[in-house]
Amino acid sequence: MSDPTPPVPECANCGAPLNGRYCAACGQRHEPHIHSVAHFAAEGFESITHADSRLWRTLWYLLSRPGFLTREFFAGRRMRYLPPFRLYLVISVLFFLIVGIPSGDVIRLDGDASPERAEKLRAVASELEKDAVGPASDALKSAAAALREQAQKAGDAQGPGATSAAGIASSERNELARLCDKYKSADPGALNLRERFHVACHRIIEDRGAELGKAIVHNIPRAMFVFLPLLAMVMWLLYWRPPRHYVEHLLFLIHNHAFVFLVFASKALLEMIPFVGEHRALLETAAWLYMIWYLYRAMRVFYGQGRMLTLAKYFTLGFAYISAGVVVLLLTALYSAMAIA
Repeated sequence: MSDPTPPVPECANCGAPLNGRYCAACGQRHEPHIHSVAHFAAEGFESITHADSRLWRTLWYLLSRPGFLTREFFAGRRMRYLPPFRLYLVISVLFFLIVGIPSGDVIRLDGDASPERAEKLRAVASELEKDAVGPASDALKSAAAALREQAQKAGDAQGPGATSAAGIASSERNELARLCDKYKSADPGALNLRERFHVACHRIIEDRGAELGKAIVHNIPRAMFVFLPLLAMVMWLLYWRPPRHYVEHLLFLIHNHAFVFLVFASKALLEMIPFVGEHRALLETAAWLYMIWYLYRAMRVFYGQGRMLTLAKYFTLGFAYISAGVVVLLLTALYSAMAIA
């Protein structure tokens, strides 16, 4: 006689007995049927919508409910939200990518007024006029005329003091170069910090700090991994009664920094919209006021202390934040300067 008990299905990934749609050992979903294009499409749609619901829920609570996500995490309700570290990493990467997008002021046609640019425009116009032969001569002549008009505008914008201003700028560069030479090592072949600072100093003068600025933006995310634990130590000292674990303060700061990055990233994206960018000052004021209130409210919600005590700790934390931020930023700038040497 055959056994009437049906066989217990096993997980195709780890071989554990299944008692439901998902494996209790490894978490893989049980899908015994043959995969088709329709199945893949349905599975992809379900995965995207499920991930989106979790993502958008987390972002909404992060923006609208100060301290809520941190409180939920330590209450054990974690599956419905993105993990704190993943949330912070995703938003910080997004923020620094948006910050790295050049603004419309980087490339200017009429506003970039310099003798060098005017001279280059005239040289290009002359080359176009030399090549203005044949069927395309009219188009080349029109392009040359437009370039000469731009060169005229660049020259006019300099004004009567352009030559003297250029001389002053040149003398300032020479003075800065002399200051950089004070850090030159006695042994040119020695790879020490003094010599590297001398090289970096000259590079900063040559490109007006453009490469240094890029290096600082690149290194700030790394510096945050030092900055946040330092601030968590300050929070641990501020909230020593009732006793709390250090990781509670660290995750509180991670959620709040993710919120700050999200606000600044959203503001930067909104400023790229023409009719919104016209009200940049109003948008920036609103963002700062909301962040100031948000961080105070987050401390009230998560730590549950009174208004006056929270306000006192809020200002203490703000002072520690600015002090530590200045030190970390200076160290990041020095490290970045050494990196470009």
